[in-house]
Amino acid sequence: MPKEHIKELDVLRMIGFVFVVAQHVFGAYAWREGAAFSESLILNLFYVIAQPAVPMFVLVTAISLFYNHTERINILTFYKKRILYIFLPYVIWSIVNIMDAKLYGQASFDNFIGQLAAGTGRYHLWYMSMILRIYLFFPLILWLSKHIQKLPKFYKVAFLLICFVLYIILLKNNRVTLLIGKRLFDTPTYNEQMFIDRTPLLWSIYFVVGAYIIFGYSHLLALLQRYRKLILLTYIPLLLYIYYIQINPHFSGHKYITIGYLYCFLKVSYMILSILMLYSLASYVISQKPKLYRLFKETSPYSYSAYLAHVIVLQAVAMELDKVYPIKSFLVLSLLIYILTIILTVKLVQLLSLFPFSKYFLGTSYNYYRSIFTKGMKSSSRNTPGTY
Repeated sequence: MPKEHIKELDVLRMIGFVFVVAQHVFGAYAWREGAAFSESLILNLFYVIAQPAVPMFVLVTAISLFYNHTERINILTFYKKRILYIFLPYVIWSIVNIMDAKLYGQASFDNFIGQLAAGTGRYHLWYMSMILRIYLFFPLILWLSKHIQKLPKFYKVAFLLICFVLYIILLKNNRVTLLIGKRLFDTPTYNEQMFIDRTPLLWSIYFVVGAYIIFGYSHLLALLQRYRKLILLTYIPLLLYIYYIQINPHFSGHKYITIGYLYCFLKVSYMILSILMLYSLASYVISQKPKLYRLFKETSPYSYSAYLAHVIVLQAVAMELDKVYPIKSFLVLSLLIYILTIILTVKLVQLLSLFPFSKYFLGTSYNYYRSIFTKGMKSSSRNTPGTY
């Protein structure tokens, strides 16, 4: 019997996608030469707000995986689905992205296997190098998690705190990956070093938090409802702090800020609080804004393929606007590119879902044509294995 669908994940997946696009657009234009300083400040604020995108995807992946495999896991079926609906779309879109980037002289098919492993086919594909290794080791992670769940509450809390502390230490000393690269390969190639740099360990705390969330899901919803205002009040100063760190180097006479353990602690806290706040927002949308939730529900199955494809659309939109509709304000230009990229990318993958065998390059069997004419579809009928 299919499990009840977690509706909040529909909202979070699409928020995550628009956050990814925001990072790539606003990050690119924030300090571009010729941008007004006031516009740069605004663009950087947008960029910082969108920074939890990857942590959110990792956390959502953990929730989805643990929720769907709480009882038992068929390892062969698990790997088969990930190969067909995650790895295969990744390979296909890597080829398409490289072909597109070659038009701008930015890529080649040299050592394609190495590019797939390291996620270097295009700048946004680095995430795949990391998340694929999480899928690879998930059966082992699941086995360990089941043993941890049998422990008394004190030990489970202690394990979470230990993971948090170890993660902060690792994050502060993340350049250890360079030493590992030299030790393993002596003189590592670019792809070899990128493969090591993109280790899942550097994102592991969000996967651990996601596991704890799903194993105590009813408590989470109650806590979010009870402490919604406190989460928001804590989020705002953390946002301002991360924003200050982001813009500080661009002020004249600024003092150099050492990125130490305190910064790492506050940065991770900001990411987690952002996700919790957005989870609370998702619950609100589901209960109070059914029409808006329907939009999220209809587009959520395409969040994975939209992520894989969006840079192609972004590049085309930016080039076309620069050539045909030159806009002097970088703030206006970036906002326009941002909105058009989101809309056109989602529409592109929805139209691609009309093609036969589209599930193998979109990562989902959800069909846009069917969704137009079929109202009130049961969420359990949607096949969305292409989850981040």
